[in-house]
Amino acid sequence: MEVSACVDRVSVGEEGGAGPPNIYLVTGGGGAAFIDTGYGTDAEMEECLRLWRLRGRPAVSAIVLTHRHPDHVGGAARLRAAAGGRVVCSAEERGPIEEAGVSVDVSAAQDETLDLGGLTLEIVETPGHTMGSLCVLLREEGLLFTGDTVLGRGSVAVSPDHGDVGLYVESLERLARYPLRRIAPGHGPMVDDPVGRLRWLIDHRARREKQILSLLRDGASSMDDLFEAIYPNLRGDLCWAARGQIRAHLLKLERDGLLASASPEDGRYTLRSDT
Repeated sequence: MEVSACVDRVSVGEEGGAGPPNIYLVTGGGGAAFIDTGYGTDAEMEECLRLWRLRGRPAVSAIVLTHRHPDHVGGAARLRAAAGGRVVCSAEERGPIEEAGVSVDVSAAQDETLDLGGLTLEIVETPGHTMGSLCVLLREEGLLFTGDTVLGRGSVAVSPDHGDVGLYVESLERLARYPLRRIAPGHGPMVDDPVGRLRWLIDHRARREKQILSLLRDGASSMDDLFEAIYPNLRGDLCWAARGQIRAHLLKLERDGLLASASPEDGRYTLRSDT
């Protein structure tokens, strides 16, 4: 699918939930870059290479990975073997990505740029969904490739195992100050109101934190209490992730000095007396 005159999107798979992973090909006058690589299925790779050939087989300068999750890094090795290009990710994500079997060539940092000939890709560090998540800004179009930092629909999961909800909100607030015209998310449709979408995600996290504080003040004191109040009708395969969301917020409340402990030995959570 053509996103603009210089950007193509590959999205192969079932549309349930957040939707299949999006892979982007950005082509300038002096080269091209892939942003994320999906799972690496035959269908995904065939479509990526078909679009690359339609663009005239431009020299691939980089294959940028927004974060460590397998639905974003799975095709990196296959794409590099077929089309070339250096694999790029943040320094924080490099270890987990290489543990997954993908060799990383370059660790990118905030404000670093890649010149594709008339097009400039800028690295924007956005820790939160994972500690090393990054976004990529196509400056000339005000188009932001967000990986899983912003999805085309719904909210974003932040697991306390490899992410941080406080940092996530800070990253969203920073993105809202960029001159954005559109967002190209890691899953789902394009976002044509980037600031509105970013504000919704920030407000969603604020509402969830407020809800947890209110429940704790009203007597909820365990993970089960909080889970049953917040997600009363959630289907079974999502329960683990939902509990992770609650845990991520509890850890933030502890760091903010509002919660006595986010890891209580007796499994009971208590607010500080002055909260």
